Amino acid sequence: MVNATPMDPVFEAVTRAVHAAEEAKKAADDDPKTTQLLRTLTSRALEEARSVQLAVCSSPRVNKRQNIAEFATLLGEELKEAAEESLHEGIEYAGRTMRKAKSLIEDHFQIDEAFRMLGPLRQDSNLARDVHDWFNLVALLPVIALNLKNWSCSIILGCGHWSVEGKYAVTKIWHGEFFLAFWWTTLAYLIVDILFVLLLPQCVRSPKVIVQHHVATIGYIFIPLFRPQYGWLMGACMIVEVNTWFLIARRSFNKRGDKPFTTGVPVIKSFRMLIVSSCFYVTWFVIRLGFYPYLLVVIVQEWLFETKRVGTPLNLIAITPVFQCIFIFLNIKWTIDLLRSKLKSQGPSKGL
Repeated sequence: MVNATPMDPVFEAVTRAVHAAEEAKKAADDDPKTTQLLRTLTSRALEEARSVQLAVCSSPRVNKRQNIAEFATLLGEELKEAAEESLHEGIEYAGRTMRKAKSLIEDHFQIDEAFRMLGPLRQDSNLARDVHDWFNLVALLPVIALNLKNWSCSIILGCGHWSVEGKYAVTKIWHGEFFLAFWWTTLAYLIVDILFVLLLPQCVRSPKVIVQHHVATIGYIFIPLFRPQYGWLMGACMIVEVNTWFLIARRSFNKRGDKPFTTGVPVIKSFRMLIVSSCFYVTWFVIRLGFYPYLLVVIVQEWLFETKRVGTPLNLIAITPVFQCIFIFLNIKWTIDLLRSKLKSQGPSKGL
């Protein structure tokens, strides 16, 4: 029996293979992003390399060559398998990430893989979600009612003027007689809703987002509490809850995902669905796409007034234009998603 020596080229090749396997394992262990599967496979590859090295040191040359070939084949197959598994996991991770970034309208409409709107979303059985929806439908009513009682006329109608006596109408028609009642009711609603989501996270699709949104809103509404002259800002921003109410009502009043005036759908239910859906679309475009951009202009003007008064742009109002731009961006994105899915649902005959 001929043993391998350090000068044997076969032994040197095996040694290099062992070193390469050791480096691969070390790199895999040092990288926190490495999957557990890849760590296991690199460990196995290193073990096999050392086994072949041991066999080379104690076997005839012909066997050594055979073992080297087997090792190379085995190592190649192991690395290929690891690469395929990593690729598969990467695709799954990307898919999960994309689903987390889904559009708001997917919570209320049935959307296919091509992002075509197929109709109202048929709701699965979820008691926590149903109770949470009805809580919102009831709790939002006093919030909306107390908000509207602080205005001289309906802000949704715009009062017929964009500006009054050099000031934007939205700041002139706010009298704030019921502001404290409105403020405390809003705070109570937000706190109760946060507790609801924390205790029953299955009641919403994105509990973390809801909680973060409510916490940010609570911080935001403290500005008019400390500066009552900005009470109109809270009232104007909270007008969007009118649209939110119709958004939730569309889902709650049509859990089966029926289409109005189709076979099997009662006429009364069809008219109710039509009214709620129409109010949803009207308030969506009027408030989110009309009033909110107008409100940004008012907020920027108020920020400039405050900057001039205190002598610095870094003041209490500085954060409000940033928040408003974020709201407008989200509203535009959701609107594009809504229109895109509806247009795609018309089919290729419409040229889409």
